[in-house]
Order: sequence, then C-alpha cells, then structure tokens
Amino acid sequence: MRIIGIDPGTICCGYGILETGVRRSELTYITAGDIRLNKKAPLSERLRIVYDSLTAVINENNPSHLCLEKIFYHKSIRSALALGSVRGVALLLAAQTGIPVFEYNSTELKMALTGYGRAEKRQVQEMVKILLNLKSSTLGVDSTDALALCICHINSSFKLK
Repeated sequence: MRIIGIDPGTICCGYGILETGVRRSELTYITAGDIRLNKKAPLSERLRIVYDSLTAVINENNPSHLCLEKIFYHKSIRSALALGSVRGVALLLAAQTGIPVFEYNSTELKMALTGYGRAEKRQVQEMVKILLNLKSSTLGVDSTDALALCICHINSSFKLK
C-alpha cells in the first residue's frame, strides 16, 4: 500500500508519501515536500500551482490511497473557504486518478501517532521522525503533518482488517 498524505494550505501545501508492506511496522519513506505559494498571488493562480505540483507527485509515485485532514473550526470564514478550495484540488486529483480518499480529524491523527488526542504539534512531528527513522530531518511542518496522515491511515487500515 502506497499512501499520499496532503496537508492543504494556501501559503504552503505539504505532501508526504509512505509505503507499507504486509505488516504495519514495515514503513518505507518515499518522499515528502512543501509546495510554497506566493501569498500575494491570486488564489486561482495558487490553486493551479498546487494542482500542477500534486499532479506531478502523484504521476511520479503512483499512490494507492490519498489522505486528508478533515476541516475543523477556522479563525475566519475567508481562510476556511480558501483552505476548502485547496482541499477541492486534492479531491479532484483523487477523482481524476481513481485514488480512494480517506479523511481523518486532528484528534484521530494525534491518537494514531502519540496515543493522546490532544498532543501538541511538536509531539506529532517528533513521532513522525522516530517512526520513520529520520535522523536530522529537514522536513517542514506541513510535510511532516502530511506524513502523519499517512501513518494514521496505515494504523486505521490495519485495525479494519
């Protein structure tokens, strides 16, 4: 199973890809990165860049599952709508490529990685590095969150079996 996790954002969109074998403990880090966007550019241009960038990542790595974080309360309606637009790009890509989509809320994500649903972001990032055996990771916050989504999905998938 090869999973792409996407942490949507209008300034930075993180992605990460992991692969797992028959056993959940067989995690293989494939790639991760951040799609940096110019916050002064129109939203339509940023969405095109996210679309083109994620299309290239998906075409190159052929994931079998796509994971997104469920939308939660946002400080402003404007930012929630913009975030929803980036999520829409990811959902469109999944539909175009026939990749099933799985969504997890932040509590599920934190539980899967730390065992505590109210863990701090820093704790989740540290667990990603430990679980993937990344010594001195240069991963950004957004790509680490995307990898955390992959790990959460792997844990959830194995529970379902």
